Amino acid sequence: MIDYNEKLSKEQMTICQSEKNLLVKACPGSGKTRTITYKLAYRIEKNPDNLKKLIAITYTNRAADEITHRIEELGIDTERVWTGTVHQFCLEWILERYKMYTKSLNQGFKIIDERVKERYITEILRQFNLRIHWREINTRYNRELRLVEQDENKRKVIGVYHQILRSNKELDFEQILITSYNILKQNAFIASDIKDSIEIICIDEYQDTQDLQYAIIEEIANSNVRRALQINFFGDPNQAIYGSLGGVAKDLQAINNEFTNICFEEKTLSGCYRSTERLIKFYKEFMIDEYSIDANGKVKDDIGIIQYNYEIDREQIYDSIAQIIERNIQDGIPEKEICVVAPVWDLLYPFSKELQDRLPDVKFDAPDITPIKRDPLNLFYKLTRLLLTEPNIKKMLYRRKLAGEIVDEISLYMGKQLYIEDMDLLNIVIQAKEDTEKGSDFVKRGIDNVFRVIQCKIEDSLDLKKMYDDFLEKMTNRLENENYQLTDDLSTFKKMFKEKEGVVINTCHGVKGEEYQTVIAFGLVYGKIPSVYIESDKRDEEANKLLYVIASRAKSRLYLFSEKGRVYWDNGVRQYVDAFPTRQLFQNKSVKYDI
Repeated sequence: MIDYNEKLSKEQMTICQSEKNLLVKACPGSGKTRTITYKLAYRIEKNPDNLKKLIAITYTNRAADEITHRIEELGIDTERVWTGTVHQFCLEWILERYKMYTKSLNQGFKIIDERVKERYITEILRQFNLRIHWREINTRYNRELRLVEQDENKRKVIGVYHQILRSNKELDFEQILITSYNILKQNAFIASDIKDSIEIICIDEYQDTQDLQYAIIEEIANSNVRRALQINFFGDPNQAIYGSLGGVAKDLQAINNEFTNICFEEKTLSGCYRSTERLIKFYKEFMIDEYSIDANGKVKDDIGIIQYNYEIDREQIYDSIAQIIERNIQDGIPEKEICVVAPVWDLLYPFSKELQDRLPDVKFDAPDITPIKRDPLNLFYKLTRLLLTEPNIKKMLYRRKLAGEIVDEISLYMGKQLYIEDMDLLNIVIQAKEDTEKGSDFVKRGIDNVFRVIQCKIEDSLDLKKMYDDFLEKMTNRLENENYQLTDDLSTFKKMFKEKEGVVINTCHGVKGEEYQTVIAFGLVYGKIPSVYIESDKRDEEANKLLYVIASRAKSRLYLFSEKGRVYWDNGVRQYVDAFPTRQLFQNKSVKYDI
């Protein structure tokens, strides 16, 4: 049995053991993931004979894997635990189980990724002679089952796009949500059935949840008042940086108004075990939703470093940051405890190369273009992941889970049950022979061998064949793209799934949820923070939230740069103009910047 009193703070313990419906505001470094993990473990130990599932809905696959991994490390059986994103929840719990209740899906369906969506919409825009970027087409729905997009020309584009999806029996990520919601609305017993098989749902990063995603959870929770289902929301409204993607940080009153059969209480995880008190005081100035944050960690009394440079030129930024990294390493800070962030990837790709050229002896966990695009919903991507990774006892549970998913999906596409276990598939994968130097050939042969051994033919399923062709097309396009400069060798392919280590280079959005001893941020200029592509009345709030996320990643050292020489597009004068430093950094009077 786990000694929860020893492992958790009083705040964390209260939330862990609570059987109430909660809205938990968790400050940076408060142990939010730790609390969710121990809450699920506590439920398993408290009710060992209960067969109902414990659900953790996360914003990313990485966060879902982290929760599962932590529970396994506690020595707890994860058989009852389900973790994944809201789209994966909808697929597994609604669409795959109840597709027969919608005409468009009862003969099967395929999930498309962003690349296919881009191809479809770009072609429609070309046919309509509209000079609009495909990302400007908002295909989201609201809970009234209406399109969010109001522009008539864009709505026509969406109409044609949806016709293509229907004719191809395809769903994009937005269609996964709207179709799932539709099934629940039109078939009340389905929501009740799902509710009856679940004990608790923990929703992580609730501030990034779309209104339609809230509505799907509400349909399940509000069904059949006689059956109990606990809902816990965890997050921080000050880190709601996905508003452009529809994220909504709902408050207690809004949530209680929408969940008609259950009542929520608000709790706070206010103890920060990450940052110095000085850093906390600094980033609290950027809070939109104010609440108490207390420095409780080992470094709370350290002075640390908070530097801000707005005089440096953009051409000098590489040398300056390289020097900071070297100095921190000399001070004994491990490479993996140093992070360099920027608002957008466009700044990071050239920066990453420049930095690695200047520091050849330093390891970097930097953004890479890989031969195979990450697509965790594609069966062949999953199979390739198994083929390209070495068997590892620490990863065995994850590999078995992935193998089980692949067997289930092949059975679904082939229309017959495959009578092989997850370990059988892993044994087939391990036998893949490295008799070629070309990575693409190894992947193709490995996939062909798996289907040969299990006595299935990809071409016997039109949907499976289309998915495979799309997978190969994306791989070929990446290898042939001169801008990517990728080589078709097996070592290049294997690198994509190896765990990286070293100085982290990522976007502000990409490091949310992470923590580092040292954080170095550049590109802090108007046009990037805030972005000029969002509504003008929301720009100040966006800037505050992004600065809050950046600063709260650091434990004790924070370096900020608003370099000169950046430009942004001014829609008023219809031309690029010089960018100026992000205003909020000058308004923050909580600390005196170090020289």
